[in-house]
Amino acid sequence: MARKQAISLTVEGMLDVQTQLAMLSLPPKLQARLMNRVGLRLRSQWRQRVRKQSDLNDSPFQPRKFRKQGQKKRMLTGLAKRMGVKRLVGNAAEVGWGNAKTAMIASVHNAGMTLRGGADQLSRQKGKNTLMATRFQAKRLRVLGYKRAVQNPDKKRRKPRFMRPGVAWIEANLSYDQAGLLIRLLKGDDPGPAKWDIKLPGREFFGIANQQEVNELVTYLIPQILNSPR
Repeated sequence: MARKQAISLTVEGMLDVQTQLAMLSLPPKLQARLMNRVGLRLRSQWRQRVRKQSDLNDSPFQPRKFRKQGQKKRMLTGLAKRMGVKRLVGNAAEVGWGNAKTAMIASVHNAGMTLRGGADQLSRQKGKNTLMATRFQAKRLRVLGYKRAVQNPDKKRRKPRFMRPGVAWIEANLSYDQAGLLIRLLKGDDPGPAKWDIKLPGREFFGIANQQEVNELVTYLIPQILNSPR
């Protein structure tokens, strides 16, 4: 799998000849001010998409398949807040993220990605981070009829009793992997594959849906720049 590249967008080459000539007629200082405003306007539009949870085509973001306990329902809000005008060079403005790692994460969310996972990776991570059973797993185990052995207080009866534990006990005493295995066994599922694909859906909030909008935005802002205090 090729490494995902960090993303940014340069507002350059999106203008018609007339608009380019109008912009080039401005002094360099005003060109930079114009491009900065264009970048800020685009950033506001993209943040608005995230607030609406919709992509370039105004379609809703694909929802998360699973949401962790305490995880916010709205997606990409942190990335949207950190987005800004990175660089002004001549008659160009670059909008994106100053941190390369953040930009790469944004790229993955924006375009999506297919990862190749496997049981060997999970086993290597097990010693590093032992997760406990989730509430969803605990409730699922109870529905499937999971019971645990409890020592019988009556010493004459040596056989243990089997009781259905509560959600809190399962969360506190079973690991995520143990709960997952028990769920598969109780459901009678076959062992899972050794390798599998993990598809991360794209939620395209970053980019230009219509270049004409950029052209119109620059045309609209040029008179403001000319009439603004210098």
